[in-house]
Amino acid sequence: MNRLLVSRQALSPVASSRSLKHLLRPGGYPRSGWPPCRTFFWSASDGKGDGDEGDDGKKDDKTDGENKKKHQPKRTYLGEKSSVIGGSQEKENGAQDASEGAGGGGSFMPSRMGFGDEAPKYPHLIGLPVVARPLFPGVLSSVTLTDPTTIEAMEKLSSDGTGYVGVFLRKDSSSGVSESGLVLETPELITDPSELFGVGTFAQIHRIHRGVGFGTGASGLHAHPTKQEWDKLSLNNDGSDDSAEQTIGEEGESDGPPSSASVLLYTHRRIDLQSVENVGPPIDLKVSHWDRLQYNPKGESKVDDTIRALTNEVLSTIRDVAQMNPLFREHLQYFPNRIDPSDPYRLADFVATVTTGSPEELQAVLEEKDAELRLHKALVLISKEREVSKLQQEISAKVEEKMSDAQRKYFLNEQLKSIKKELGMEQDDKEALIDKYRKKLKDYPQIPEEAMGVIDSELEKLSTLEKNSTEFNVTRSYLDWLTAIPWGNMSDETFDIREARTILDRDHYGLDDLKDIILQFIAVGKLKGTVQGKILCLAGPPGVGKTSIASSVADALGRKFFRFSVGGLSDVSEIKGHRRTYVGAMPGKMIQCLKSTRSMNPLILIDEIDKLGRDFRGDPASALLEVLDPNQNDSFRDHFLDVPVDMSKVLFMCTANDISTIPGPLLDRMEIVQLSGYDVPEKIAIAEQYLVPKAMKESGLLDEEQAEET
Repeated sequence: MNRLLVSRQALSPVASSRSLKHLLRPGGYPRSGWPPCRTFFWSASDGKGDGDEGDDGKKDDKTDGENKKKHQPKRTYLGEKSSVIGGSQEKENGAQDASEGAGGGGSFMPSRMGFGDEAPKYPHLIGLPVVARPLFPGVLSSVTLTDPTTIEAMEKLSSDGTGYVGVFLRKDSSSGVSESGLVLETPELITDPSELFGVGTFAQIHRIHRGVGFGTGASGLHAHPTKQEWDKLSLNNDGSDDSAEQTIGEEGESDGPPSSASVLLYTHRRIDLQSVENVGPPIDLKVSHWDRLQYNPKGESKVDDTIRALTNEVLSTIRDVAQMNPLFREHLQYFPNRIDPSDPYRLADFVATVTTGSPEELQAVLEEKDAELRLHKALVLISKEREVSKLQQEISAKVEEKMSDAQRKYFLNEQLKSIKKELGMEQDDKEALIDKYRKKLKDYPQIPEEAMGVIDSELEKLSTLEKNSTEFNVTRSYLDWLTAIPWGNMSDETFDIREARTILDRDHYGLDDLKDIILQFIAVGKLKGTVQGKILCLAGPPGVGKTSIASSVADALGRKFFRFSVGGLSDVSEIKGHRRTYVGAMPGKMIQCLKSTRSMNPLILIDEIDKLGRDFRGDPASALLEVLDPNQNDSFRDHFLDVPVDMSKVLFMCTANDISTIPGPLLDRMEIVQLSGYDVPEKIAIAEQYLVPKAMKESGLLDEEQAEET
């Protein structure tokens, strides 16, 4: 396809100062407040479009055409194609006149074309229905086609460079509109003439592009040169200077589906639909062209005053919308002189083109011949645009106000925090957390040197981390556990044998042998000053009081009591903790015991030690060896803390039902105390002395006499 070139020197002073790429500015209407019309008006000096537009310079153009006719080959126009409009002498004469007026040469587009009133008036045209909004005269618009037959007909017309079509708005424009806002799935197909409005636009095929989109303007928006600039368009075969020329629409062309095409149309004047001779595709129409409508004021008549008032109101409303809507204001900068107060027809068309509105409202402007009524309808459209702009401005102001209030509160809070911090009234969250840890460390005067070094290092690290980082939370959790261990804090032990005997008899009946062993254990501890060294394992059937005896021993010695069961335990991490690299890591049961009891010398009961498990996660029995061995547990290292913890002051007791299942190394470190079951007299005594009083107390019965009275 030949390329159409535009000489920069031929453009207007405004346009020549920028490249043609900026003149043919791509873009589209935003969703809020802009119509999906894919159009731009001519520039300021375009003459007077519409069929109602443009006699200026007509004689000069005609003279130029006659002079060039002698040197240029004759062009064949749509009027000479009998396959489309027939071969009547009237049509041939019309085409001949158009050919003589146009002149030019080349296969793509003549250098002179029918422009405004100079465009030929063919009575038979191919119809092109559109949706969403009609096309107004004097614009360059992109329309998407999807029907293969219609596309082929458009290409056949465009091959001569002089193809003309009639563009009519569909009456069903409100349904089935595509995302582009301009076409239905196949809008160029109709089944009945009543589907089209009676007034449309006479348009010339400027270019056809196979695929979706057109040139650099994906949205279909294109600027258009003036009449004088249009006359100077030339083909790339005249040896002109390439440095002063640019190719139109060469950038951005992308391959699209062969079943779709974009047609670039230039609209000239309004036309009336007389009849539909063939619904096609393509649609064959018989039309009549509008004559140019001129507004000639007659003086100080009432109609002139009304039109003048409407014109002033339209201009005032346009000014208001431009002040409120920057996008509208930017759009107006490309054709400021299009706003002509002296021509109400052009002014109304301009307003209808740049505003939103329903298809019916826009069509009403297109169909109106009376200047006063057309202006009034245009005023309604631009007034609605002003109301939409006001609403948009109010919404934007509310959003900005909310954002401003939120930012203001944020800045004030930050300033308040800074002031309080400077005055010493408040500390930063991070600093307050570090101070909390240091205060807790003051309660533990006997922290091991290695543990203290780790704590100081972690506190320094915490002060450099961001509060929202993952590492900050990991370090904080680690310090929580390090400062939760009661370093050096111990419970005061008591070695009163009589008091111990009283406590054992109070809580248990019988078991004299076991009580004697425990009292001996306490007596040795009194002589040595400590009861460390032995690990008692109470073995016997269920229900003989093994767990409760351990609790009584802790009470007799004045120690804190902590119990945990290892029955079925097979994970070493439950004993020695998880490494900090794991998510959700925490220390083992031994460290948890110290934190819970707040003492370094509690009595820990390891229940069901004969039911330890073993699997791929490790052997808990082997892990207990380090904890229970008095020679090793003075520097016990938990996987999570990874600092030595002295467990040698802890008194361990174990319970088991069957000592034969206890691993040998563990069994060697424990002193086994067997407990047998109770006989009948012992059971009766237990019931009378322990169970019945306990049940009466729980039931609210203090003694037997009160029970009988009740």
